[in-house]
Amino acid sequence: MFSAIVLDLDGTVYRGSEAIPGVAEFVRRAAAHRIRCLFVTNRANRTPEEIAAQISSFSIPCAPTDVLTSAQAAATFIETQSGAAGSAHVLGGPGLRTALEQRGIRITDESPEYVVVGYDPDFTYRKLTVACRLILAGARYIATNPDRIITTENGILPGTGAIVAAVAEATRVAPLMIGKPEPLIMETAAERLGLRPDQVLAVGDNLETDIPAGARAGMKTALILTGVSTRADLARAETQPDWVVADYDELERLLGF
Repeated sequence: MFSAIVLDLDGTVYRGSEAIPGVAEFVRRAAAHRIRCLFVTNRANRTPEEIAAQISSFSIPCAPTDVLTSAQAAATFIETQSGAAGSAHVLGGPGLRTALEQRGIRITDESPEYVVVGYDPDFTYRKLTVACRLILAGARYIATNPDRIITTENGILPGTGAIVAAVAEATRVAPLMIGKPEPLIMETAAERLGLRPDQVLAVGDNLETDIPAGARAGMKTALILTGVSTRADLARAETQPDWVVADYDELERLLGF
């Protein structure tokens, strides 16, 4: 039995404006078995409070402390590396800026230690220029996540990965990637939970991000077929999940709820 479960959001907990069937009941049953659910997302533009409010609107028990964003994971990394003296230039939304400030990281355009790039719907050539110049002057390049696109109810939008790629192409500097499929965000999740990775089950719908991130962090993984990936995709996946479940009913049976 696992002591905690890390749940992805898009495609795993909700799809657009609707909750995935069975997820609310699953989270409550997990709590009844003293298994904590932590909601982990690659998105960095919103605060945990905003995300928790959305999750709670689906009748899913969730407090801000039950949410970990890639912005928070980036802030934790910088704080660990630089302590209270850390400084960063932000190319991203308010969720990223808030996460850094809450960790005591100074936001500045004057010789920052780090340039942190996240999702920014107001991205401009001027912002690109500033970020590139600071990196070329010696700031360490950090990206919150590599997601190429965002799927919305109004169609596909360029994601954080498009901005990350523009900065990398201009500077010829590869970023330290915080979010999935890299393991750092999942390692941060285990630390937040106060558990070893092997005590945590990572559940997600994406074979390209959720499953490799959990596996690389040392967690067991379960692919839930409620979002992006299908059974047919398993044949092409570099990282195989430990389990594949169709829905939350099957996940509950797997865990013995």
